[in-house]
Amino acid sequence: MPEGDLKARNPAIAGLLSFLLPGLGQLYNGQPQLALLVFAIVYGGATMCGLRFIGALGAADPRGALGTVLFWGGLTTFAWLGGVVQAVFTALERAEYFLARYNHPLVYLGIVVAAYGLAPALLGRTVFQWMLTRNGIRTEQQVAEWRARMDALRSGTAAARRPQAVQAQSPSPAPTLTGAEPIELPDPEIAARGAATAIHLVLVGGPDGGVYDMHTAQPTCTFRPVPEASWTNLYANPADSLGVTAVQFRVVVDTGTTTAFQINVNLGNVPRGRAYFVEGRAAAPGDSRPSATVVRRGTGAVIRIVGETAERVRIEATVQCRQVLTE
Repeated sequence: MPEGDLKARNPAIAGLLSFLLPGLGQLYNGQPQLALLVFAIVYGGATMCGLRFIGALGAADPRGALGTVLFWGGLTTFAWLGGVVQAVFTALERAEYFLARYNHPLVYLGIVVAAYGLAPALLGRTVFQWMLTRNGIRTEQQVAEWRARMDALRSGTAAARRPQAVQAQSPSPAPTLTGAEPIELPDPEIAARGAATAIHLVLVGGPDGGVYDMHTAQPTCTFRPVPEASWTNLYANPADSLGVTAVQFRVVVDTGTTTAFQINVNLGNVPRGRAYFVEGRAAAPGDSRPSATVVRRGTGAVIRIVGETAERVRIEATVQCRQVLTE
């Protein structure tokens, strides 16, 4: 039928097209601007959901990031199904219409092929790499380790925490400690000369109480100025099954002291390993006052974190970020 001819709309076709590709039903109904809006909302929400999901896999406590994943996933689903309903009712209200240039089956088929074939082939790798980089996963080794964690989740096994790099670790002999004894932390400048990141960790109480010193030649600290200034560290050494296998934290401050932090320490590997977690803003009554302090040193920083787990294990960590990744 040539362009400009009068034709009856089919609500079933409008709904099916919108279901196959968000916005396509609106295009069929002669609403190209609304079609672009629906397409942008659905695929923008799907992108944010994927971004937050990758971030949740690398978080010290994935439960804290689950809410944002569900929010973007719900928004995407609502916009997609809402577009289907809108397309059907619009076709019912506008029973007849004059054909436009794009009202042709080959145009609709071409759009679907482009969206599900060409776009993923041309942009899929770039978008996925952007998601990884946005969540602090940059190197090929980090990507391989992230994929290994994904495989572990799919197989139903528990992946402890996302590995980051190959590090050297030298735990000191564990002294006998009690919760009342003060802990004197050394100046982090003396730790591991030449290392990109040096960590001095003290656990007070629990079966793993002791002092641990770690360092890595590869930077594990990341500073993100936006959307809110924050420091993260993703140190991991899964090869040391008897020592500290991961120290991960997020501190939401540029410089100064805050309680807006999370820290997670893993000792040993699952299923026999143990994890110690502190949420600074969720301290229970009776807990020692949690705090995280960031002191800038040149292009790097020294970060000190103090907190107590729900099991009454006190964590004191001093992390010297000599080389810092930024976003």
